[in-house]
Amino acid sequence: MESKGRFINELPPQGETTLLAVVLEKELRPKRNGGSFLALRFADRTGEIDAKVWDNPEQVSQAFDCDDIVKVRGIVEVYNEKPQLIVSRIRRCGPHEYAPADFYASSSRDPEEMLGELQGFVALVQIEPLRQLLENIIADPVIAAAVKSTPAALKIHHAFRGGLIEHILSLCNLSVALCAHYPRLNRDLLVAGAILHDLGKVETLAPAGVRFAYTTRGQLIEHVTLGLEILERHSSRMPEFPVELKTILQHLIVSHHGDLDKGALRRPMLPEAFALSLLDLLDARMEQVFHLIDSCPCGDQFTPYIPSLERQLFRGFACAPVDQPNERDGGIAA
Repeated sequence: MESKGRFINELPPQGETTLLAVVLEKELRPKRNGGSFLALRFADRTGEIDAKVWDNPEQVSQAFDCDDIVKVRGIVEVYNEKPQLIVSRIRRCGPHEYAPADFYASSSRDPEEMLGELQGFVALVQIEPLRQLLENIIADPVIAAAVKSTPAALKIHHAFRGGLIEHILSLCNLSVALCAHYPRLNRDLLVAGAILHDLGKVETLAPAGVRFAYTTRGQLIEHVTLGLEILERHSSRMPEFPVELKTILQHLIVSHHGDLDKGALRRPMLPEAFALSLLDLLDARMEQVFHLIDSCPCGDQFTPYIPSLERQLFRGFACAPVDQPNERDGGIAA
């Protein structure tokens, strides 16, 4: 097996380096003065970096494809205040030359432990047909296997292996706490919404080489529709399941993005739907914020500008690294 070399978050600010990386993007682009160059984007479990090939770009481009693992040698330099790699040598690696775990971050938690915790939240549900429905869904072997490994997204938040179930569990914990503060909320419905709201992602995202990518159906109809299908598939096997209860669960799924311009099919129209959309946004944003702060170089007071947040983040005056007791292994925005 080839040595991984440096991880991307360990690259020097300048100088020559060698590493293994997965190819995220590959595009031949025109030079201003004629000819072309090859623009690349590399990744591993710790981050991403842009790269360029100036010499023989057409020939180099034919040597590998997107999603391949490659061995790269080049010089790190700063361009537009960001590091980039000027590639001098690159080749495709065979499957025996690398460890797949080096190229996609994973939750630090044991997936079986998380599945057991999820089953514990299902057991809290007191409405009998709702608890039975959730038990049947979580016991579905295809869903159970996928939910333990699928990321919650390819970018932005919980974009690591096991990120989906970690996000679901976080919402379940927040739901229980919120219902203790606002006892008028129906805890059964809010916990059910937390479990079901993103479950369609088990059919939206799937492994593609060492990373995850959209499935064809995921590209065409996305996770909200696929989540409704999962709900319909399992509720239809329970002929006595109340149609009113199914309608509320459908509403929780279609409204969990909150606003129509954020992807919701309907705006939240009941208290539990309001709460679910707010908790979903809170958990996504906090995971994103902590990841960005943790992945920034230790000496920087501010992170780079984050388009999805429309701001930089302040890391503190001391700018000293902070021990993270629950820090996961790696942490790439995938």
